[in-house]
Amino acid sequence: MKLLQKLRVLFLSFLILSSVNSVFSQSKETEKRLSDTIGGYSFAAPPGFDSKQNEEGFGLVNTEKTVVIAVKNHNFKSFEEFSAQSNLEKDGFSLIGKVQDFDKKGKVFLVAKQTAEGVLMVDTFVLFSPYGGGTLIVAFSEKDDNQKRFQAALQIAKSVTFTKPQISEAASQWQTLLRGKHLLYLYTASGFSERTDIYLCSSGAFFYRSDSSSLSNNGSGIVGTNSDGNWKISSNGGGSLILQFGNGTVREYKISRRQAGNEIGLNGNRYFVQTQNECR
Repeated sequence: MKLLQKLRVLFLSFLILSSVNSVFSQSKETEKRLSDTIGGYSFAAPPGFDSKQNEEGFGLVNTEKTVVIAVKNHNFKSFEEFSAQSNLEKDGFSLIGKVQDFDKKGKVFLVAKQTAEGVLMVDTFVLFSPYGGGTLIVAFSEKDDNQKRFQAALQIAKSVTFTKPQISEAASQWQTLLRGKHLLYLYTASGFSERTDIYLCSSGAFFYRSDSSSLSNNGSGIVGTNSDGNWKISSNGGGSLILQFGNGTVREYKISRRQAGNEIGLNGNRYFVQTQNECR
């Protein structure tokens, strides 16, 4: 259990829940069907599991707090596309056995990671919806709880049903406006300059580039950051841009309109909306 209590970042960017410990604090619930109308899926929570929902999806934990399960939607067109962005080896995970077919819904596989506290075992179900995208089910436990973890994840996977995703009018408008665009932020003041480029691909992936530089009496400095992940539009309020980075970070930007037609506000900062050819 120490291993799970220390877990803070799930191994894929698109599987982030704000904190595994936040799931542990949820009061015990009876078995019920959980649904995400925006994600276009629903499933039955296994008996003896508490649940919590946030922007990234659902987190579930058993009464003994030995099994943690994350469930969320994804935008991948195929398992090959999912595999290309999973970064399992980079995150220290090794594939155990082979990737198996799961009915006609998708694939299932097991990975493991050796840590100072023990061996972390992870069962992953990648399910595909007839409406595009699908659902990811990722179950974590230590080695001693292999069967309990797998059976709970299997029960969820078997119970998943898909519906056409429902998106608010505001979110739909922002999604249409920003899909395939380049968002550019520029700032200069008192010897300091900053530039951020966000390329939002139509596939749901993004590329993030950030550079800042400063001049002072002690010299000059340049800092650069390159990263990528998956993006989506949240329907909260007037809409928010959610960036799920490959390293586990999640950033949310409240979107607002500006007077100029080629500009938007992200958390109050001006970004230029431009065409781009970075996404292929």
